[in-house]
Amino acid sequence: MDKKQERKVIHLQIGGDHYYYGSIASLYEDFDEDSLGFSYFKVKNNLGRLGAMQNEKCVIRQGILRAKAGNRGRSRNKS
Repeated sequence: MDKKQERKVIHLQIGGDHYYYGSIASLYEDFDEDSLGFSYFKVKNNLGRLGAMQNEKCVIRQGILRAKAGNRGRSRNKS
C-alpha cells in the first residue's frame, strides 16, 4: 500500500493573486504586516486554530498538501 506524505501549506490570496508557502515565516519574507493587515505573531498564534484569517486586504488559509511518498534517495534493504 502506498503511504502518503502530508505537509502543511499556507495559501495567501490577495485580490485575484494566489501564493503558496511552506510556512508562515516564509510568507512574511515576501510580504509585510502593512500589505497583509495581520502581524506575523497574530497569524502564527491563530491560523492553526482558525484554519483561515480574512480582512479587507487578504485571505490566509492553512491546509494540507498531500503527496505520494517517493522512494528517491532511499537505499533498499538487500537480503
